[in-house]
Amino acid sequence: MVRQKKLFLLFWWHMHQPLYKNPQTSEYELPWTLIHSIKDYFDVPDWAERFEFKMSFNITPVLFDQIQDYSNTKKIKCKLLEIIKKRENTKEEDKFVKRLVKIITPYPKSRLFYTEKTRDLALNYMISWCGENLKKSEIVKNLSEKKENYSDEEVNSFILEIEKHIKSIIPKYKRLKEEKIISVSISPYYHPITPLLFDIEAAKEGGIDEIPNIDRFLFYEDAKEQINKAKQKFEGIFGEPPSSMWPSEGAVSEKMLEEISDMKFIATDEKILFKSQEEKRKDRIYCRFLFKDKIFIVFRDVELSDLISFSYHSWDQKSAVQDFILRLKLIYDSVDFSPLVSVILDGENCWEYYPENGKIFMENLLSEIKKQDWIEPVKIEDIMELDGNPIIFIDRIKAGSWIDGKFSKWIGTKEKNSYWEKLAGARKIKGMTEKILVAEGSDWFWWQGENTQEIEFLEVFDKLFNLYISSD
Repeated sequence: MVRQKKLFLLFWWHMHQPLYKNPQTSEYELPWTLIHSIKDYFDVPDWAERFEFKMSFNITPVLFDQIQDYSNTKKIKCKLLEIIKKRENTKEEDKFVKRLVKIITPYPKSRLFYTEKTRDLALNYMISWCGENLKKSEIVKNLSEKKENYSDEEVNSFILEIEKHIKSIIPKYKRLKEEKIISVSISPYYHPITPLLFDIEAAKEGGIDEIPNIDRFLFYEDAKEQINKAKQKFEGIFGEPPSSMWPSEGAVSEKMLEEISDMKFIATDEKILFKSQEEKRKDRIYCRFLFKDKIFIVFRDVELSDLISFSYHSWDQKSAVQDFILRLKLIYDSVDFSPLVSVILDGENCWEYYPENGKIFMENLLSEIKKQDWIEPVKIEDIMELDGNPIIFIDRIKAGSWIDGKFSKWIGTKEKNSYWEKLAGARKIKGMTEKILVAEGSDWFWWQGENTQEIEFLEVFDKLFNLYISSD
């Protein structure tokens, strides 16, 4: 019997935050992991569960560490939590909270009730970040209605409620993975640009002319350690080794792929395929690729992924859903095989711009997709066996990332190269320590040399990076 042609749809959500913990005080100086923990880290896999819709999730080991830290609010030191615990706050704490409110508040901003009292504003800010599941809590509902003049008892009840919620995040991923609704993959431990650790001169293939003046292979063993530690973390949580990886920032090189040859699946950006192949045909990204007969590679559809990340939030939500499905149908009709469409994106940072944290969009999208008999949702492991989808064998791949196929967000400017040279100096003196591994994370380099006037808390990133390379 001939099987009906299908469009295989792979949703792969990437969850990551760098380590905002001060290595000297152990205080979390920025709250981004906390506020996404009360929203996206639970709500996104919950869509998969409620709609019985196959999805894949990439969770960085350093994010797992932080979620585990926030699961114990009695022990954790977090600047934002400490502020809401106090009846009276300092001018510095007041300024900090107002900067948080200024930089980003979930849509619509009217969810945040603005009050002059620092403690109340900080708690309201956290309430405005609560996801659709946590908002069902009677405690959160009551505080949302009260809006100000919170008592110590009310603050403590809120902290305990979010702790209970955060404690449920990792068990949810474990259960859904066991039930084969989702797949879970990893990135190297502290989210470094791994090809650059293996060989700093990979930057040249990644579109960089000026590379820092450091030993070419100084971080080679560090790269291996970042990968091995990630595998150990995954196995400690899920009881088995990982089979798939989303390389940090989709950054790949041939050397990196050779070093992770025990992985079965990885993904990167379509631009990497286009720069690696003479024939730049869009339809090829809907095939599976097998690198040196060892690792399956899927290439991200940039247009579809970016529409969810950056555009659909401003559309009428039902129109956005219809547009997405129409684009899938155009892909389906344009090829004579069953295409694999890989929609891979940040799973945490887009939803605060959507009405109801993306609830309207995603619930309508998943519901409509399930009505289409020509679409079949798949997980990472499913791509081993997809009837009617070609496998293309490749032996070469060029270095680059999911940002324009280049490394320019992390290396190549005076400021970014200066960070690499500082890191290299510390690495030579201290050796491969845990703090050095933290400092190798991509996030510290991202903002350097950018328009600093538009970036809030850049000084915190500078401070943390310098503390990690200088602390014993």
